[in-house]
Amino acid sequence: MKRAFIILFFPVLMFLIYSCASTSEWKYGENAIHIAIRSSPQLNLYKGNPHTLLLCVYQLRDPNAFNQLVDEDEGLSKLLECSRFDPGVVSSRRLVIQPGKEISEVLDRSESAKYVGFVAGYFNLNKEYVVRLTQIPLSFLKNPMPLKVDIYLGPQEILEFRGE
Repeated sequence: MKRAFIILFFPVLMFLIYSCASTSEWKYGENAIHIAIRSSPQLNLYKGNPHTLLLCVYQLRDPNAFNQLVDEDEGLSKLLECSRFDPGVVSSRRLVIQPGKEISEVLDRSESAKYVGFVAGYFNLNKEYVVRLTQIPLSFLKNPMPLKVDIYLGPQEILEFRGE
């Protein structure tokens, strides 16, 4: 009898948890985005010399306009303006990265931000090498969790990118 109760109780409990769970509330999150950036001593190498690099960080409600610009002819240049080019962009941040440095940035997650996009301003603008997009993780109950991003900026491209 006790075993039958337990066998029936857990599926009912899971059903109640899932049915009571509302859709995710994408509220403002203080210090919810942690970005660790390392750069090569040969960062943004051009004619044998390293240069500083502009890194734009976008918080996005919807990644469609961002992805569309990535695919357009002058889209990467537009993205490197670090502006709110579309209503789907809830915030943008401009970072200037020096060669051979390690920096940490902690950002507040803007209300309704579900994705974070990165665009690096290398001399050779090739979308496969300079753009990354990650989704803000959700908890078991579908609430936004803090995002941790590790980036290694190499001489000509983003060499490592991990968002979790």
